[in-house]
Amino acid sequence: WRKWRQINKFVEVLSHAIGQSPLATRDAALPVRVLDFGAGKGYLTFAVHHHLQASGRRTDVTGVELRTELTDLCNSAVARLGLQGLRFDAGDVRTHAAAATDIMIALHACDTATDVAMHRGITAGASIILCSPCCHKQLRPQMRSPEVLQPMLRHGIHMAEQAEMLTDSLRALLLQSAGYDAQVFEFISPEHTSKNKMVLAVRRAQPLPAGQRLALRAQVSALKAFYGVAEQALETLLDARPADPPP
Repeated sequence: WRKWRQINKFVEVLSHAIGQSPLATRDAALPVRVLDFGAGKGYLTFAVHHHLQASGRRTDVTGVELRTELTDLCNSAVARLGLQGLRFDAGDVRTHAAAATDIMIALHACDTATDVAMHRGITAGASIILCSPCCHKQLRPQMRSPEVLQPMLRHGIHMAEQAEMLTDSLRALLLQSAGYDAQVFEFISPEHTSKNKMVLAVRRAQPLPAGQRLALRAQVSALKAFYGVAEQALETLLDARPADPPP
């Protein structure tokens, strides 16, 4: 029941995002290219494929999962059901062959794997990037408590919550600077899962002016400086390989 509620909410959010994205006005004859990293048993992947096809769209949906026993299981189900435009590949977000993508999904990708997935979506020209982050470990060891916040952040639970908030705030700012409208929100009640935060990015119809992009990156730098953070994974990836123009 809990998994069912999560998957249905994901599809609801995705459906709304498609309506707000460049995909809304794209030729329906063109297949919608979807990458779902960390697909597991494929619950979300199958649901996304069904939703897109039920909406009258052609699909090219790929679930990527490290465990070959799960990709074999899912591909067997695809063959048994005679589904078109759906497959599962063994691999992970760091090694899966790059290709142009319309929708990039990462459900509970651990720590900086979420940043890698976001960067993959940006550089692949994705119209929609949909992530539910997990285990925000990179920033917390780097963070120092600003003097005014030390009485609050001396409590471990508060520092953990602050690290999570800072991580996803930086991600949202970086997605915005890369040409997306980004938001962070709770997509389902904590009673169904504690990993209930979502980062949704929808590519803007027009790129931001250079001045606004620089202002967003300045906000990233200011937040990092305030907490003493030296490195954030998505920023490092973007600086090493900026996004190409969308295909």
